[in-house]
Amino acid sequence: MRSLFSYVPPFSGPLMQEIISMRAKPFMECGLTDRARLPELPEAMANRARWARETACKDPSSVEMDHELLPWVFCEEDDLWYSFDGNYSTQPPSEKIKKYNEWQAKRDAYNAKREEEADREYKHNLYWSQVRKDILIRDDYTCQLCGKQGCKPLHIHHILKRKEAGTDHYDNLLTTCPKCHKQADTKLYDPEYGKE
Repeated sequence: MRSLFSYVPPFSGPLMQEIISMRAKPFMECGLTDRARLPELPEAMANRARWARETACKDPSSVEMDHELLPWVFCEEDDLWYSFDGNYSTQPPSEKIKKYNEWQAKRDAYNAKREEEADREYKHNLYWSQVRKDILIRDDYTCQLCGKQGCKPLHIHHILKRKEAGTDHYDNLLTTCPKCHKQADTKLYDPEYGKE
């Protein structure tokens, strides 16, 4: 899935000039975001934000937007990028967008993998529920080793274990009580079952 911000065009030139001319006073007092109100910022942040906004008013082409559409301006004197919110960064917004898109791609791939695993597990659970039900009905809800009937919970035992190429075929399954299931997996287990 492609990120909403895979491509962010440069936010400069006539468009920036138009925004500045339309909103000059609110732009300088409040910024473009609610979180950037200058009077509410600590002094150092307010100074950076004021400098970035004033520089943008003088030279709109110096403004770059990050993946959150927050404007940034580069200060050559400090070798730092200052945002309209008073933040600073050593990385240009284009680098932040690139890193954000990489992170987003990894997250999307991870989520897709998790979804696929969950879907596979769901389908297996549906399948196994049906197999279990069929085996319990076939064996009349009775342990096939000790003959105990109606005990709960009943288990479905793989005569030849899955890890030894045992399948979910009905001939390889039988109903057991928990005690007999433990014995069937240890003392009574025959790895040669069905190999003649």
